Amino acid sequence: MSSSNKTRGLELAIELEGRRRNLIRSKDFETLKTLLSPDIVYVHSTGGVDTFSSYFEKLINKSLVYLDVDYVDLSGTLFGDTLIVTGKMNAELILGSEQKAVQSIYMATWIRQSGDNWVMCAHQGAPRSA
Repeated sequence: MSSSNKTRGLELAIELEGRRRNLIRSKDFETLKTLLSPDIVYVHSTGGVDTFSSYFEKLINKSLVYLDVDYVDLSGTLFGDTLIVTGKMNAELILGSEQKAVQSIYMATWIRQSGDNWVMCAHQGAPRSA
């Protein structure tokens, strides 16, 4: 893989994950929907699995509330029209009625649909120690 491809993968990972973070922080779920594939498989670090519909249902009915979220130590690798992102998530959230701090590692798969339109089609989180 060329160094320019690696550089572009990292730049794209930072851009897309930054956009996702900002939309979650601002609770702009309608715009966030445009970043996630309707066919997404979203596996949380707790082991819970969401579909597009169930994830947004939790956000909208506030059974999952992100008080703050940040993605750090990102890396991105491009494989044609597919971007694999790895990183760490640090979040303060309310899950059900319980407030908790979450520190996880994750891998996300983004695909280019047309032009420069990228959507996340898979997410896998796992707990990590502080």
